[in-house]
Amino acid sequence: MMLNKIFYRAAIVLFFLNVLCISACATGKVENGAALTNEKKVYTDKPADKKKYIEYLVNIKSYSTNGKYYQEKYEKLLLSMAEEITEGQDLEISKESIGFYYDKRSNRTDRLFFGVDINTARENKLDYGRFSVKLIKENVGGLVEVMCKYKAILNENEIVGIVIGFRWTENKGNEQVNIWIKKEDIRLFFDGKITQNEMYQRSTITNRAGKIILLPI
Repeated sequence: MMLNKIFYRAAIVLFFLNVLCISACATGKVENGAALTNEKKVYTDKPADKKKYIEYLVNIKSYSTNGKYYQEKYEKLLLSMAEEITEGQDLEISKESIGFYYDKRSNRTDRLFFGVDINTARENKLDYGRFSVKLIKENVGGLVEVMCKYKAILNENEIVGIVIGFRWTENKGNEQVNIWIKKEDIRLFFDGKITQNEMYQRSTITNRAGKIILLPI
């Protein structure tokens, strides 16, 4: 009888331990940042409306690299990402901007960055540099988290990082700032080995003309 009570209590303890384990796994929490492979909130339960979001993908005819191959391969995921950014981040994606880019300064067409551009409104009180820093600090972290959920894309060897651009109108002309973040730096950030600011500092930032610029991040 005593043995039966012991086994009964042990079974109850094991049951609650399993419940706690399942709950912890379901949350997908990581102490030092979101996991690079966390797909908890990926909008892939049902396909995104292609007619509604296709305008945000790069024109397939404009590619001169393997970006065309990856865009065709992952079109459903790219459409899902367009939906998630539009609906979940409340940001305006630039038309024909979600796709795959290479750094023209290095001319390495075999090293592609998974990218998106965001339209924004200019704040006249800030100069170009301070406005660019504000955009990066307020938006890049959330966008990186969304883009990293699509692990199949970032697991491709030819995809070496993420590029995020911000576009706005200034003095009746167009301006832009881009941040090119390497995959290894994203992993270091998610592993808690570098801070978000350090991730930005290790990245390359370019202007509309593609020239490297230094910002006080």
